[in-house]
Amino acid sequence: MLKIEYSLLSILIVGTLLGVTYTNRLESPLLFLTAEVVSVIVVLWLIRLYLFVSKPLKELNNALRLLTNNDFQSRLLPTPHPIVNKLVTVFNKMIDRIHQERVEQREQSYFLEHLIRATPHGIIILDYDQKIIKSNPTAINMLEMGLDKIQNKGLDELDSPLLNAIHQLPLETAQDIQFSGGRKYRCHKSSFIFQGFQQQFIIIQDLYLEDIKKEKQAYSKVIRMMSHEVNNSVGAINSFVDTLKMFAPTDEELKGDYIDALTIIKDRNESMAGFMKNFASVVKVPEPDFQKVDLTELLENLTDLYQADLLQHQIDISLSIPPKMIVEADKSLLEQLFINIIKNAKEALLEVETERSIKIDFDTNSKRLQIWNSGPSISKEVEKKLFTPFYSSKPTGQGIGLMLCRDIIVKHGWDFGLFSDERGGATFVIKQLKQSKNV
Repeated sequence: MLKIEYSLLSILIVGTLLGVTYTNRLESPLLFLTAEVVSVIVVLWLIRLYLFVSKPLKELNNALRLLTNNDFQSRLLPTPHPIVNKLVTVFNKMIDRIHQERVEQREQSYFLEHLIRATPHGIIILDYDQKIIKSNPTAINMLEMGLDKIQNKGLDELDSPLLNAIHQLPLETAQDIQFSGGRKYRCHKSSFIFQGFQQQFIIIQDLYLEDIKKEKQAYSKVIRMMSHEVNNSVGAINSFVDTLKMFAPTDEELKGDYIDALTIIKDRNESMAGFMKNFASVVKVPEPDFQKVDLTELLENLTDLYQADLLQHQIDISLSIPPKMIVEADKSLLEQLFINIIKNAKEALLEVETERSIKIDFDTNSKRLQIWNSGPSISKEVEKKLFTPFYSSKPTGQGIGLMLCRDIIVKHGWDFGLFSDERGGATFVIKQLKQSKNV
């Protein structure tokens, strides 16, 4: 377009000069010759002016094309034209700056994404409609749901007690939420402004392992000290008791009472030693020696072992899990775990006069092992206190069995719970029980 305008301007100027002087070319040939020379000069000047103006416009057009295509890698080449060269210099500096900022932004974005994925806290990001759009692996592991199941869904639309509890939290509020098995989460709901709109995000901190560590630090040293002192005292007292038996009175009537009294003292000592041994066992759970364990075979052996004892108390036990179910675990610790669970179930069933039964089954979809008994139901108040140190719902209980179960399961990296559902009774569930792939 610019070229046409300059051509028309040249024709207009040259035509006007030659048209005015053409009629007088005979009377004033010098004037006509001058007009021709001026016309040539004007044409050359217009050509030079066109080149001078069009060059910056061409470079400016190239710059706009690069910006339109988001091409921040290419640069304009310097030219001898001073004005064009200034334009090229300014544009290249601007592109360098934009490119540097984009690289920094991409690096920060990558770092933030990596940080979110690596953080031990669960992070969930919601969109403008309070739908889940992003979640890190930690949060997915806590929820026990895949990202495809929670994405683009509201917190109250999912079958998750944790998300439903978080949904009730006010904005900019942190709160501890506790569930069965002693699971405790510190949840914080906040928001940020993105592209002019408010978006919410949730941070979930699992306090369970941290609480267990603090608990052990609090009671392990005391238990070790008490166990040491009690064992030393019990050993010395039993030794004195055995010695005193040697000096029993000769009178048969007195001798019988004398020996009975010493026997009672020794029995009470041994009971106290056994009591302290149970407490000491809480802090002596070894680290698992992971091997491939046939869980099906292990449970079948245990049910066979307890079958006669359970039948004696009219307790029916049934096992329904897949054959050859291999898991990575410590076999001896698993045996101890299930012995404690079955023992607790038996003690609970002895409290009821109705049908007594224990059912062990495995859900292959959710990877959950469930051990249900038809004993008394567990109230919500008691459910929250279970697995806390030395708490027992039984009048004569020591609260040791469930603590051992908890420590064994935690050392295997599994999750668990003990609760009552619509079936009644009590259900001990072990979650995240993954089968070994190399069977």
